[in-house]
Amino acid sequence: MQVSASQLATITGLFPNSALKKDLSSQQVAFSQQLNQAQVTVKAGDTLSQIAADHNLTTDQLVKVNQIANPDLIYPGQVINLSPSQASTPVQANQSQASTVTTVANATTSSANPTVPSLSSQAEEEARAWIAAHESSGSYTAKNGKYYGKYQLDLAYLKGDLSPANQEKTANNYVNNRYGSWVKAKEHWLSHNWY
Repeated sequence: MQVSASQLATITGLFPNSALKKDLSSQQVAFSQQLNQAQVTVKAGDTLSQIAADHNLTTDQLVKVNQIANPDLIYPGQVINLSPSQASTPVQANQSQASTVTTVANATTSSANPTVPSLSSQAEEEARAWIAAHESSGSYTAKNGKYYGKYQLDLAYLKGDLSPANQEKTANNYVNNRYGSWVKAKEHWLSHNWY
């Protein structure tokens, strides 16, 4: 027995090209796109743990698939593979002391990202990134009372210039004058929870 479209509509209450059919089609397309998405590009503010959760994975799985040396240090623009078949080459990540916070280092948009002065060693770069991640999650606009920006500097030190470039310059001067290096500043932070 064959049933015509109009008979089916009378029986089910559904008509050809109904909203339900359209909703199913859009859900199928979205699901298909999600299955085909095998990589994620890190954006400012992303964390490895959040990327893992968004894709029903664990942080450990992403670390293993991407051969990430330090899961606490990922960068905007870095490509994270979501499945082992997509991980053809290791993803380079800087190593630093592990912490319980997974944070994007230097998390700003590229248009607002100043030229960050290069430091003398990888250990110095890592210590600076670690402090920024723990002080403000890398945000140049983070506020905490009289402390402001990526490195949570006293507003008096910034002298009214809250620009990212001035924050970088002032933070380097502060650390060099007070501790002699970012590595020593990080050591102080670890023992006192501030630098």
